[in-house]
Amino acid sequence: MNSEIKLLLKNLVLLIVGSRYAEIVNRGENGRLSASEMEDAINDYPGVITIPPDTAYDTAYVYDIYDNNTEARKIEFDLWYDDEVSDLTLSVDVHKDEKGDFVITIDDIHVL
Repeated sequence: MNSEIKLLLKNLVLLIVGSRYAEIVNRGENGRLSASEMEDAINDYPGVITIPPDTAYDTAYVYDIYDNNTEARKIEFDLWYDDEVSDLTLSVDVHKDEKGDFVITIDDIHVL
C-alpha cells in the first residue's frame, strides 16, 4: 500500500475513533453508510475503539481492482478495541478521482 493511500486510511480511522461521523459524511467518505449507521456499528461492538499503532496499517488487506484509469483498490482493515486488534473490519474503496487524487469511501463496517 503506498503512503498516500495509507494516510487516507489512517485519517479515516482517526475520524472513526474520534466519533466524528458527521465530518466523515461531509467529506464524502461515508460511502453507503449514514452517520448513525457508522456510529451504531462502532458502538455495538464490545469495548472501546482505540487508535491502532502505526504498524497495524501494514497488516491491512489490499485488493487491486483491475481498472488502470482509477487505480482502484479495496482495503480491509481490522479496527482496534481496548488497544487490541479486533475482528470488526473497516472495508473501504480507494480510487483516483477525475483530478488524479486518491479518494477513500467506506464500503462497510462488519465482523469478519
